[in-house]
Amino acid sequence: MESMPFLHVKSIFTITFEDDLAFTEVRSILDQLLAINAFDSDVQQHEGAYNLTCETAFFSVWVVEKEVIIRRG
Repeated sequence: MESMPFLHVKSIFTITFEDDLAFTEVRSILDQLLAINAFDSDVQQHEGAYNLTCETAFFSVWVVEKEVIIRRG
């Protein structure tokens, strides 16, 4: 797995991934996570794992603080 910092909407996230991801996929995943408030600590206590789609691709995504772990599903 690789990790890299990623600046999106004036915040820096750590993206960890196995497969190559397009920037549009990462941005879409982050936008979806921001829309459901996935980076809030209260939400993370109850959730943390998500199944998201970007166009026709499916992703399993885990969120821990500002780290986003993405696996193409």
